[in-house]
Amino acid sequence: MKQFLMLLITAGLCGIMNPGLAQSHYSTSKASGTMMISGSGTYRTDLSQDLRSSYWQINTDAALFLFPQFAVGIDFGYGKDLYEAGDDTEPTVYESVVMSLGPRAYFFLGGKNSELTPFIKGGANYLINKSFIDDEEQERESSELGLTASLGLLLNLAKNVGLTVEAEYNFEKGTEVNDIDTKQLLVKFGIRSFLGE
Repeated sequence: MKQFLMLLITAGLCGIMNPGLAQSHYSTSKASGTMMISGSGTYRTDLSQDLRSSYWQINTDAALFLFPQFAVGIDFGYGKDLYEAGDDTEPTVYESVVMSLGPRAYFFLGGKNSELTPFIKGGANYLINKSFIDDEEQERESSELGLTASLGLLLNLAKNVGLTVEAEYNFEKGTEVNDIDTKQLLVKFGIRSFLGE
């Protein structure tokens, strides 16, 4: 996962520093009917705990442009949180798995031929949360609703391919309408491609 994130960052920096990598016409104002497919990854570790805890998440989505610069689609996410406690030789491993599926709406800003295209994204998730201790499932919850909103930037490397970085804020609601269980602010790096014109 670390090598994947470093590869995305390096490619993004090369795209900024070397204009030769980019084409002169990006056509970021996509026509109705254009398909958009993307993937992103997030990784976090706690350096203060001797690398005994980590979190990673991958997301993939597909969307269709209904109007120029406005698209709707669906997102699938899978994340895992690991934590070790106790003796270093035989630690107890706590693991939490979160799977999400939900609708998304995208709005791209900027001009038609922009190299850098800001965008905003929002939606909701149906969540399945599972927890494990030493690989034995302890609990499963699937009745939560997760709301999400993000602000991002698309770096166009070619006409229909670009790298993204986005700050995502989300929270999960429990069974009670006003009960907010968790809040998160994540930074995601990804790649986005467009099919059609």
